Amino acid sequence: MREKPKYLPPTLRDKHRYIAFQVIGERAFTKDEIKRAIWDASLSTLGVLGSAKAKPWFIKFDERSQTGIVRVDRKHVEELRLALTLVTEINGSKAIFRTLGTSGTIKRLKRKFLAEHGWR
Repeated sequence: MREKPKYLPPTLRDKHRYIAFQVIGERAFTKDEIKRAIWDASLSTLGVLGSAKAKPWFIKFDERSQTGIVRVDRKHVEELRLALTLVTEINGSKAIFRTLGTSGTIKRLKRKFLAEHGWR
């Protein structure tokens, strides 16, 4: 007989926050370049242990408006924001990350911070 897998109740699950960001640079960047830049920034600023605790996770990036969403553990939001602001270069081109805002849900993040950039 097959048993149903046990799920964690909501009270024991990890709580996440979503950060909306905009990339301002010399040229337009691709999704893969941004994903790599976020991971490299997290590793260089927070280290391996800090990145493991923060659990940064790339969600989505719009190449047209150069805006995107990254997920992070709720206790480490400010640490990831610091890591993103320290980025000055992506693949040899000058660039900076501008944090637009933070929210607990993707729906609210899109409505509040990304609607003006063409997100729905």
